[in-house]
Amino acid sequence: MLSVCLTFLLLGALISAIACRRPGIASAVFIASLVTGCLAGLAAVAKSIWAPTGSLDTFGEWSLPSARLAFSLDGLSAFFLLIVLVVCLLSGLYGEGYIRRSEGLARSKSVRPLFLLFTASMAAVVCAKNAVLFLFAWEVMALASFFLVVVEDEHAEVRRAGFLYLACTHTATLALLLLFSVLGHAAGTLDFDGIRSVMPSDGKQSGLLLALAFIGFGMKAGIAPLHVWLQEAHPAAPSHASAVMSGVLLKVGIYGFLRLIWMLRSVPDFWAVVLILAGLVSGVGGVLFALAQHDLKRLLAYHSVENIGIIALGLGLGCLGLSRHRPELALLGFAGAILHTLNHALFKSLLFLGSGAFYQALGTRNIEAGGGLLRAMPWTSALSLVAAAAISGIPPLNGFISEWLVYMASASALPLDSGGATLAAASIGGLALIGGLALACFTKAYGTLCLGAPRTDAARAAQDAPAAMILPMAALAALCAFIGLYPVPALSLVERAAAVVCDVPLDSARLALAGSAMNARRIGLIGFGVIAVGGALALVRLVLLGGRVSLGRTWGCGFTAPTPRMQYTASSFAQPLTGAFELVLGTHMRHQSPVGYWPGQAEFSTHTDDRVLDGFLRPVSSAIVSLLAWAKRRRSRLQHYMLAVALFLLVLLAWKL
Repeated sequence: MLSVCLTFLLLGALISAIACRRPGIASAVFIASLVTGCLAGLAAVAKSIWAPTGSLDTFGEWSLPSARLAFSLDGLSAFFLLIVLVVCLLSGLYGEGYIRRSEGLARSKSVRPLFLLFTASMAAVVCAKNAVLFLFAWEVMALASFFLVVVEDEHAEVRRAGFLYLACTHTATLALLLLFSVLGHAAGTLDFDGIRSVMPSDGKQSGLLLALAFIGFGMKAGIAPLHVWLQEAHPAAPSHASAVMSGVLLKVGIYGFLRLIWMLRSVPDFWAVVLILAGLVSGVGGVLFALAQHDLKRLLAYHSVENIGIIALGLGLGCLGLSRHRPELALLGFAGAILHTLNHALFKSLLFLGSGAFYQALGTRNIEAGGGLLRAMPWTSALSLVAAAAISGIPPLNGFISEWLVYMASASALPLDSGGATLAAASIGGLALIGGLALACFTKAYGTLCLGAPRTDAARAAQDAPAAMILPMAALAALCAFIGLYPVPALSLVERAAAVVCDVPLDSARLALAGSAMNARRIGLIGFGVIAVGGALALVRLVLLGGRVSLGRTWGCGFTAPTPRMQYTASSFAQPLTGAFELVLGTHMRHQSPVGYWPGQAEFSTHTDDRVLDGFLRPVSSAIVSLLAWAKRRRSRLQHYMLAVALFLLVLLAWKL
């Protein structure tokens, strides 16, 4: 069934590209191949779950040296393939409605075939059993996503974002090429099973492997400080492509980390330290920079960095359990990371799809242009509220369940020695800070967009998205609520994936996670009870007071004609928090204070640059370009060139010695 999945997706990409001059035919081919291919892949996932060995293998001939057309669906691959197919299916169906409402995308001939190729390549990456096949699918995935980013390349900012993304993704690919070269040289094979069979189980892995994996997989996942492409590429891509890039593409990097840990069988302590520290920096830094944004898609991109930080915390705690020979800690940490991978894929995809509907209604991504959209766009606003609550970790939605597992893993690490206890305490404190700041950020974003009075003519004239866009969003929202209220099926899949990574029997994994799973189920039941009681009380109030209470504006003090200028702006709402973290953010403020008793005009706005990209990489690259230009302008003698070559050879000789 996996071969059927890939075949339909690739054939659909080819046929839709050929039929691009006839949008109706191209759309029908796209939908048919996407639905058929994804359903076939989901059938393969189900078959692998019920297989006696817990995995399905597919082999074929490959003409390249050291490579086989080998695919496998074990518990880990099946879990990530499920994420790829569900999110791509719903986002692709949404995309058809989105494309019809966008003149620029409707004229594009490449969006549909690129989306199908993107889906197929990600499915191949998470199922590949050979390094050459993995890297081939990885490169196809990188190129397909790049062309999706620059599909509207008539805009200069889109071209800049595409160039940055291309540079970052090929830097990651180069690091992975070196990583698999090192592993293949040590093992004498590029098959994942062969690499795993010769790896020592004492956990004495070199720092070189971690460095290459951190660059290769970490840059794709968006772990700080390698996140620099996210906040540029996500706003540039079409919203349904942004949903897949944030919801799925980043998770392919997380899959790479987990598959590497599986191949190495054990890792040293410093891997845990690096991943936990990177998780703290990504989580806290990502949510802080999200809090300072006004571009909705840029804000969501930084929240991807934040949630990848939470996943990295779980990975670090899992590695700590492996290095300390604490299987229960390893299982808890990896289970929290794996479940949050699924949850983030669902609610972040929903948020990006909602941002696309808001963008088409307002004509801009600036949240200050909204206001009052809860009335004008009730379905989009309500579904986006579900996603905003889920990403903020509010029970009984799915985001809380996975964060709870990471909390439990952190608490399980507290009895370790001082070093392990310090990491665990930092993880707990970081998670608490991340959750509080995320709630403040989405209160700002959702309140500015959907509540209050409309600020612009576009907000006053806004209409809800069509059913073709609303239904996929509703499916994602339903999954967020289902996992939060009844997490048993998702936890069952997570147990299989965590057991593969930790190399323990499935029954042992279930036993180790039984307590946390039971607590998660109880939390879901309590949340359902709270919602039921709240709904019943609201119904009783409506019956008792209906028609006998007049409505007025909250805190209106009798003044019934407020203007949008009297509302909080996003900048002013966030200013107390962004001001408290001024040293981290470096926010630039622009304001015009009111003057007199009846001021005619006042203004307050902020702008926050990315510390890594705008504060370091761009100045350094500009200085290098200036230096090269200066050297080119000077007339160098032959002796100077010979001296440079000699110095380079001496450096190589010293490195070899």
